[in-house]
Amino acid sequence: MGEAFFMRKLVSTSLAIGLIALLAMFSSVMPASAHTTDSILKDHIAAYAHLYLRVHKFAHNDSASGYTAAQLRKAYGVSQLSNKGDGVTIAVVSAYGNPNAQADLDKYSSDYGLPSTKLKVVYPNGKPSSVDEGWALETNLDLQMAHVMAPNAYIVLEAGVDASLDSLFGAVKDAYINQGADIVSMSFGTNEFDMETSNDVDGVLAEGSHKGISFTAASGDNGYGTQYPAASPYVTAVGGTTLNTKPDGTYVSESAWDGSSGGISMYENRPAYQKGFNRHGMRGVPDVAMVADPDTGVSIYDSYGYSGQKGYFVVGGTSAATPLFAGILALGKQIHKARLGNADTAIYNIARTKYASDFHDITSGSNGSCGDVCRATQGYDFVTGLGSPVANKLVPDLAAQ
Repeated sequence: MGEAFFMRKLVSTSLAIGLIALLAMFSSVMPASAHTTDSILKDHIAAYAHLYLRVHKFAHNDSASGYTAAQLRKAYGVSQLSNKGDGVTIAVVSAYGNPNAQADLDKYSSDYGLPSTKLKVVYPNGKPSSVDEGWALETNLDLQMAHVMAPNAYIVLEAGVDASLDSLFGAVKDAYINQGADIVSMSFGTNEFDMETSNDVDGVLAEGSHKGISFTAASGDNGYGTQYPAASPYVTAVGGTTLNTKPDGTYVSESAWDGSSGGISMYENRPAYQKGFNRHGMRGVPDVAMVADPDTGVSIYDSYGYSGQKGYFVVGGTSAATPLFAGILALGKQIHKARLGNADTAIYNIARTKYASDFHDITSGSNGSCGDVCRATQGYDFVTGLGSPVANKLVPDLAAQ
């Protein structure tokens, strides 16, 4: 086991990447004055994130301190399912990409007993001139966690030319217009802004939703507060937990991770599917949650290198939770055959009658000091949403919707 270290790094994006417990604090940006997609998005690319990284590196033949693929699959009930995502396409949207993504996924799969898969790598707005090591590690995190939950799914890596919201949303749209994605996983975000509800911003996600696409997005790692695109009503926002299991992965308990972003949207009205769960008039975030606490993080492999180290890392953040849940949605889509569309509609509908069986209700922990809004409570809350999935129950019920 390598030693733990902390580092701050300034990157040119407003990501909520949650990468490696990246507790990001986004700077504010001025609202857009024009009503075109390019103008609105380009007006929101100047924010920067201060990243607080916690990375534990270890050699493969040492005991891993992060959760393994088998432990994650067992903890959330995926190992009890026979389906593995066959015939489903998951698109992972990231910036810059990772030149070693395929080789690293092969290594991870071999080491943890998963089938190999052939990635399709797409650069929808041009190939970047350089690679950012933080985003490279993020890319591998997303790919490997999606593969854990849906090991037979086809995975497309949509690598934006840079970390601007404009570039990343271009990749999102390419995923469902040109790449046949059924599920799109987005481990990035920015502060909410007043034009996010326009047809040219939310409209990108609405268009995909109407085509049957399911979107997942990281709620963020900043504690209380909402970010976009997680706040969009067309997205399943994924928060973070501290996961406790037995050594074999048997689920014991979860509590809210204090970094899990969530709260009440400033601009998005409460969607119909949240009626009865969220008493406020605005959209509540997140919808669900999965493991994100770096102290109970996940093992991933990266040979590109991060801060001078290569190999296995233990990472956390809601960008670990997000592709994990995307993989679970892929299992539901496989059984359902037809695309699921906005998964929130089905998820909340299931929770109305099968909450106790299909979700782990997370009732302890908080993400700030703002009263009830910041505390995990019985039922839906603004830290962990409905809680974490019991996939062996939730997946068949998703397929039956």
